[in-house]
Amino acid sequence: MNYSNIVEIYGSEVLEEIEKNKEEFNQNIQYLFQLGFDDVYDMAEREPLLFLYDSITFKNKINNLIAKIGPDYVYEIENDISLLEELL
Repeated sequence: MNYSNIVEIYGSEVLEEIEKNKEEFNQNIQYLFQLGFDDVYDMAEREPLLFLYDSITFKNKINNLIAKIGPDYVYEIENDISLLEELL
């Protein structure tokens, strides 16, 4: 993952929050891999604030989005990462 992209877009404060909440951040990344997403690191770079939610809140938000999108959720989200912005 390219942390310099996060700093460039969101500032060093977000990187500090990622470091403080590294375990939750990584759990959330792993959850998306478990759901079948391939481009998880790009998602985390583009929407790092979403990945800072505690894992329960993150899973609930993702699961609600998946329910809304339907069975093609991986394709839809990977092709329109802005869908994740709705979860912030």
